[in-house]
Amino acid sequence: MMSLTETSALTVVKTQYHYKTKAHAGLFFTLIAVQLLAFLLSLNGVGGSSGGSSQGIFYTIKYITGDMIIVFTLIWAFSIGISMANNGFKTDFTFVSNRLSSHLSSLAFLLTAAVIGGVTATLCGLLLRVVLFFSHGGVDAGPAFWIAPSALLSGIFAATLYAALLSIIGYSVGMLTQRHPAFVVLLPGLFFGTLFVEARSTGEAHTLISAIEWFSTESSHALLALKVVLVSAIIFGCVILLFNRMEVRKWQ
Repeated sequence: MMSLTETSALTVVKTQYHYKTKAHAGLFFTLIAVQLLAFLLSLNGVGGSSGGSSQGIFYTIKYITGDMIIVFTLIWAFSIGISMANNGFKTDFTFVSNRLSSHLSSLAFLLTAAVIGGVTATLCGLLLRVVLFFSHGGVDAGPAFWIAPSALLSGIFAATLYAALLSIIGYSVGMLTQRHPAFVVLLPGLFFGTLFVEARSTGEAHTLISAIEWFSTESSHALLALKVVLVSAIIFGCVILLFNRMEVRKWQ
């Protein structure tokens, strides 16, 4: 009997996941548009530039990286988390299900989106290097220009983890605003208010900076994965506990 119940629950989650993937396919076209915009903005360089002349030769130094593509992708990941929280349950009325199965199918979709976002963002950064190389006549490039396969895989892995974490944070924010509309105003007010108070008292936003550094400065991939998994599990577990009573439809 337990086996039949577990199989039924897994089947419902898989069905909802496939349905949500098809229903929200447009989000991936948004990802393409976001990454294309970041790609075009990155062509002119990021940060400051410098120049000068030497022996009658004038030169300009521009700093060009794929960081903007990663940042835009992470913003997209956060936004689709909110979108799934606000719209994901609308598709669940098609199925005999409950909140738990809907949460799990949404989580599966967000993880899939994070993998796609992490892979494409990193490859876009690689494409940026290729385009710049050939657009400048294939000039000689230093050793730092070329990316080893291991470094490329590391970049994909890290970008995927960050995208997964931000999408889950976005999902929790979306669930809060769905449950209590007042959070639409309270959450941004609390976030920016905390930044403003810290910036005025200490000169910088210590809490936000410390949180970002706790993840971004981790050199071990295993520890980074552990941090992301633990934080994501805590956040998602809280979402399930707080909102599991908001039934969509009970299993028969």
